[in-house]
Amino acid sequence: MIRNSLLSSARTLFSRPGAGIALFLIVVSLVMSMVSPVFLTWMNWSNMLNQASLLILLAMGMTIVLIGGGIDLSVGAIAALSGGVVAFLIATLGTPLWLALIAGILVGLALGLLNGVIITVMQIPDFVTTLAMMALIRGVLFVWTQGVPMINYSDKTYMLLGGLTRLPLRLTVPEFITAAILCIGLLIMTYARVASHLKATGENPDVARLSGVNVAAIKIGTYAVSGLLAGIAGVLMAGKLGTVQPNMASGVEVQALAAAIIGGAALTGGRGSLLGAALGAITLVVIQNVINLLGVPPVFETFVIGMVILVVIILERLSAMASAGPRLA
Repeated sequence: MIRNSLLSSARTLFSRPGAGIALFLIVVSLVMSMVSPVFLTWMNWSNMLNQASLLILLAMGMTIVLIGGGIDLSVGAIAALSGGVVAFLIATLGTPLWLALIAGILVGLALGLLNGVIITVMQIPDFVTTLAMMALIRGVLFVWTQGVPMINYSDKTYMLLGGLTRLPLRLTVPEFITAAILCIGLLIMTYARVASHLKATGENPDVARLSGVNVAAIKIGTYAVSGLLAGIAGVLMAGKLGTVQPNMASGVEVQALAAAIIGGAALTGGRGSLLGAALGAITLVVIQNVINLLGVPPVFETFVIGMVILVVIILERLSAMASAGPRLA
């Protein structure tokens, strides 16, 4: 009986959403604590959390889009352009930092809205629209900068906002901002009616429309949120790097998508978790940290991340099977 009780408890624990990611992080932490004494130190984890904070913002935006049945490949480009706007306004026009930050974030919001409008009004597939937007924005950045990085715009305040200067307990401003946005997002996804409308839109837009859901507004809203979060990540990234290059944030859209999928979001829509997205982003950063600590050549990073993504997806699948329970023939 005790054995059955333990098995039942383990099964219940394993069947919870995000169990695969949590299990993976626990196993990696236990193994790395024996391999490297540096891994479990607060300094190492504070660095990882600081690095993961901006990716978490992008992953949350990607998750919201995925829940609504879409995909956003333009988040990296939007982040870069938002950061570029801030750098240009400060360095060239002498705009106050707070006003330049607002302008950069609004650029991200506007581009997200544009994505949503094109997709809903013109009925162009999400993948094609956001892929084209990614190429367009990158092209604008290269033409605008002529391939020359933007510099001489950052000061001590902007460095603090970018996470280069640490607060007590080695925490940073981006970590606080990300934590606040995550908490707000969790409250909305738990208690707001729009959350159920979002999931219904992703599961079956036709049924959702017949049920009175404004599918077009929900769709546009998801891309607006994604653009907004990409804009916030971009302006913080510009403060962290101290320079804005045309290829800034290149490839982060793949990382954001991977984090969302690892966190339980479905490419088919209707399912996803903001907390899972955060754990997924942290998982990717932990993998990079493990690679660095073990001295693995950086060229293997993409391969290792791909393998881990596959393993975590399998664990999440096993979690879903455990939740479903045994089936009768």
